[in-house]
Amino acid sequence: MKQTRCKICVAGAVQGVGFRPFVYNLAARLALTGSVTNTSEGVQIEVQGDGAGLERFKKAVISECPPPAEPVITGVEAVEPIDNENLFVIRDSRPEGKRELSITPDTATCAACLAELNDPADRRYQYPFINCTHCGPRYTIINDIPYDRPNTTMREFTQCTRCQSEYDDPGDRRFHAQPNACPACGPHVWLADAGGKSLDADKPIKQAIEFLQAGKILAIKGLGGFHLAVRADNDEAVAELRKRKYRKAKSFAIMVRDIETARQFAHVDKTAQELLTGKERPIVLCRKRPDSPLSTLVAPSSRFWGIMLPYTPLHTLLMQGDYPGLVMTSGNQTDEPIESDNNSSREKLGGIADFFLMHNRGIYTSCDDSVLRVFQSEPLMLRRARGYVPTPVILARKGRGDILALGAELKNTVTFVKDNKAFVSQHIGDLGTTVVYESFVRTVEKLGALIGARPQIIACDLHPAMLSTRFAQTYEDIQLVRVQHHHAHIAAVMGEHNLEGPVIGLAVDGIGYGSDGTIWGGELLYVWPDRIERKGHLQQIPMPGGDVASLEPWRMAVSCLIKTFGSPKGVTLANELITDIPSANINAVAVMIIKNINSPLCSSLGRFFDAVSALLGICRENTYEAQAAIELENSAAPDEHNAYPVEIETRDDIKILLIEPVMQALVKDLHSGLGRGIIAAKAHNFVVEGLTQLATELSQETLCKTVALSGGVFQNEIILSRLVDTLERKGLSVYFNRKLPVNDGCISFGQAVVADTLIRKKSGV
Repeated sequence: MKQTRCKICVAGAVQGVGFRPFVYNLAARLALTGSVTNTSEGVQIEVQGDGAGLERFKKAVISECPPPAEPVITGVEAVEPIDNENLFVIRDSRPEGKRELSITPDTATCAACLAELNDPADRRYQYPFINCTHCGPRYTIINDIPYDRPNTTMREFTQCTRCQSEYDDPGDRRFHAQPNACPACGPHVWLADAGGKSLDADKPIKQAIEFLQAGKILAIKGLGGFHLAVRADNDEAVAELRKRKYRKAKSFAIMVRDIETARQFAHVDKTAQELLTGKERPIVLCRKRPDSPLSTLVAPSSRFWGIMLPYTPLHTLLMQGDYPGLVMTSGNQTDEPIESDNNSSREKLGGIADFFLMHNRGIYTSCDDSVLRVFQSEPLMLRRARGYVPTPVILARKGRGDILALGAELKNTVTFVKDNKAFVSQHIGDLGTTVVYESFVRTVEKLGALIGARPQIIACDLHPAMLSTRFAQTYEDIQLVRVQHHHAHIAAVMGEHNLEGPVIGLAVDGIGYGSDGTIWGGELLYVWPDRIERKGHLQQIPMPGGDVASLEPWRMAVSCLIKTFGSPKGVTLANELITDIPSANINAVAVMIIKNINSPLCSSLGRFFDAVSALLGICRENTYEAQAAIELENSAAPDEHNAYPVEIETRDDIKILLIEPVMQALVKDLHSGLGRGIIAAKAHNFVVEGLTQLATELSQETLCKTVALSGGVFQNEIILSRLVDTLERKGLSVYFNRKLPVNDGCISFGQAVVADTLIRKKSGV
């Protein structure tokens, strides 16, 4: 029978997922010969046999591949057959050539490994680093491609004879599993005290469980960094963790043993269950049950628990303790990145943790837990990190050159665009501290090196003082594109959903530097990928003290009252309604507003919510970002559908959504003794009706029927759900971010979309 041979190039998620042994076994089953190898571009296959067998092979490579793999055939080329070839082999990796990142994210322990973990007869029984080609660490341990053991932090561990035999056997589940190890040759765990001194514990995990059961705080080194853990049903222990970490009110995440346990504490629907039990294992926000045994101090002002299931063998073993769940919060000091280094963690976490559970498998790239919620029965990303990074967002067209986009100041991420793939980094954090900025720089270097990016254009925020913007200016001889913050927000939606534009953009958040030099944050925009027209916004009000007003919502309450009622009546009302702030402070801020001292104008919807929250006495100091707005949402009466009055004025062809009528009605309600839950709901409904009217009026003027929503305010479930519903009932098509966060975590991707469009226009494409 005539033999033919072809070379098949495969890209996508095909390294570190058992793809080569799958190809090997597929070729053997079909009686084909040839070879398969990892390259810097992905996987290259040469396969030889009869024509029918080759056709079956090409189809099966895609349709029958192992679950973690996501192969894409990028090329098929006929080559000369090789005489007397009688085997199919797996060849050593070839690092040369164009680099194509194809590493899968870190994945949760698979069922087969869990079975071995719990089998007393297995040699890896209760070994906390058990893994195979279908599960375990990937992105957090790799420092170069192709994904081979010497390019990971596992290079320090030489496999024993039995592990090496598994690694070399194409029929074994651990064939070329780069983190493969066992108790005889792999990493190990140990316990240390708060000062980092190792404890004499024969069974450190068992001892750690006993400490946790006793209410102690442990720093636990995991997959992408350290967690701070304490039992979640112990008020005293949770309160002590809050005290030591200086975390007054922000919710903690909890880890529970299994999905049945999760259902005891929270309402878990089908989508939430799929997320909780999937290979990514994110934190999922699930509505609380009223009879939960967990401490109310875990999430004191939230209607939700942030729940995750164990995703490493170490976590699985720790969850065997006698507690309903563990608080598992990022192991860091306030406003700093998650700790991932043993030595640094002793210094940074020694004042928080009573004990450390550490291990010696290195973490090359630290990675927080991802956070999602379910919206309209589908996942909605809130923080994108472990389990999802570095999976790229696929763009509609292949790019004209490599792009680096540097993101925003808060919830920073960076994005590299290469070909038609946008690699959005893990959540980095807020760039206001030196250590976070240093983490930002390292992420740019590491991710860029991993994918072999050579940026031809750098995209950054319009704000000249932003640290990411300053960093962008350090690149010489590379084109710099400055993208307005809210343009990036809407462009991120367009890029994720492949919208050509124009679209009507509703970009609503805390603050963003506007093209007119004022602070934006409640914007009606008409948007193309490369430009925007500002068509409307929330009425501007002074922001006394600038950024300080973001920390002290009562300042915005004073500002709204003075804007509405003037002086001195507004000042008098402020002193009457904001009783827990000293009059001297209120009067000093009033002077700043009246005399326009350090009180920039802002159209921010986030600051409007701050003002309402402060006036209702819900939150007058933000101890974490958007606390006042989050607690206002949690206070809103769910069955209240009345709204504060919506009035829109047009000034110089710009639509202004007025807040003065709202403040007048709100103060009247306060004086009448109306419940704050109803007032909070009426404020939310005002926003929904106001944004709906702005968008529908612009739609009528432009005949555009597509609306894109982005910005941190859309993390508010009341606003998002009711706005989507009302806009769709008006006949409009509504899009928003799902794969990426609607908050500033999507900004770098949006900047990259804008930059890519500009490159195309410049090249005439």
